[in-house]
Amino acid sequence: MGIKDFFICFFIGTAAVLPAAVFAREVSADDSLVLIYQSRPDLQKAFDRETGLAIAGTNAGFLLDLEDWAIQYGWIEHPELKSYGPEEGDGIPVRIKKEEIESAIQAQAYLVMDRSTGKILTVKNENKVWPIASLTKLMTASVVLDHDVSMNKTASVLHADNVGGARLYVNDGDEFTVQDLFYATLVGSANNAANALARTTGLSRADFIQEMNTYAQELNLVHTHYVDPTGIELGNISTAREMARVAQMAFAQKDLQTFTTTATKYISDLSQGTTKKMTNTNWMLWKPEYDDLYVTGGKTGYLIESGWNLVVSLRPMEGDPDKELLIVLFGADSRADSFVNANRLADWAWETHEWQKVQ
Repeated sequence: MGIKDFFICFFIGTAAVLPAAVFAREVSADDSLVLIYQSRPDLQKAFDRETGLAIAGTNAGFLLDLEDWAIQYGWIEHPELKSYGPEEGDGIPVRIKKEEIESAIQAQAYLVMDRSTGKILTVKNENKVWPIASLTKLMTASVVLDHDVSMNKTASVLHADNVGGARLYVNDGDEFTVQDLFYATLVGSANNAANALARTTGLSRADFIQEMNTYAQELNLVHTHYVDPTGIELGNISTAREMARVAQMAFAQKDLQTFTTTATKYISDLSQGTTKKMTNTNWMLWKPEYDDLYVTGGKTGYLIESGWNLVVSLRPMEGDPDKELLIVLFGADSRADSFVNANRLADWAWETHEWQKVQ
């Protein structure tokens, strides 16, 4: 999977190394980003010399690593970092109005990102560590896809897969295709389907969870940790900023785009010869009040302790595709509030920014 490919480059004259971040770009030892880092004391104070990761308590703010700085700001300040910025013809969001949005949003944390450029448009408590609940399933699905498990393979759902929360109501050992387990996991958010899906890789539970955490580490996510494939455990944690990087990775995969944007799906219980209706937990896909939005990816999550979490990518139904946003929202008071707040954040972004084409 290309997005997991990482490189290392050596700082000139030192033994320190800088691992790549989420957008894997091959570079040589004289990479411009490394040279700029060496020449700027402000960057050296904000990003660790050996890892390139943001240093807590510095002016790194919402930035995750040195490459994140290059994507957000560096390409504007340094022409030699042009490759980190938008391509010719892309739209760049430019703030044109000063209206704030924070007072209208009831949530513990949120982030709004422009999908095509990665530019952060607004944040609240973006580095607050939070139980992510079923948002965990995006990483579960990504790990399974990375193992190239055939969608036509059949797998059983066991009583042992039941861990509480949403689930498929089936008999012990009922068989489904892997594809239908993906739908049950990402459309219906069934926890037993997620456990069964993880098992299709042939990995032990411990090894599967380790791969989830290794994946997070390769994405330079220092606050993201997984303890089970479903999200039912409080130990599945992240931040809004880091969850945005997970979502960018997940929604860049065509299969996950398809699964997470399916409003309704009938899956087949092959053992019983019956079908089960899966309705997407993301209301923005099918409730009429969101008909003016085109959703390109999404996942919901809920625990009593986390409140209602949501990650969604969307753009205006009839608008410029360049205006596609990625929104992460943690801790809304209700399921409905999570979607209302995401819609408000999107409308605010579109009303207060103008997407100017790169010439």
